[in-house]
Amino acid sequence: MEGPSALESVEITHSVKERVIAENSLIILLQGLHGCSTTVDLRDESMVQGRIINVDAFMNIRLTEATYTDRRGQVTKMENFFVTGRSVRYVHIPDEVNIIETIENQLQKIHRIRNFRSKGRKEFPTRKYK
Repeated sequence: MEGPSALESVEITHSVKERVIAENSLIILLQGLHGCSTTVDLRDESMVQGRIINVDAFMNIRLTEATYTDRRGQVTKMENFFVTGRSVRYVHIPDEVNIIETIENQLQKIHRIRNFRSKGRKEFPTRKYK
């Protein structure tokens, strides 16, 4: 199983609104699970197991190599699976994930994007332009 520290690149959303939402919630922990295999329990008492490939600020989760188990116990294997944030009941955090370290790493990545120093548009300008 590949942990988040072993991954070179982790997707960080480009939307300012989504970064602010993620930065101020525990969504960044789920985003830090990129590449990890986990189980997501759904509100309809079903569950899906797979490798996380993306989590956005609204807790929408994309999984690959997924195994969906409905509430009757019928198992279906799928290459990709999308879970809307509204239908998530619980996301199992793998035991090998250091929660505090994962959150700190994700915050650093968000701050690196926010504090880029280029000639282009600044995310949060320091002064108002007339």
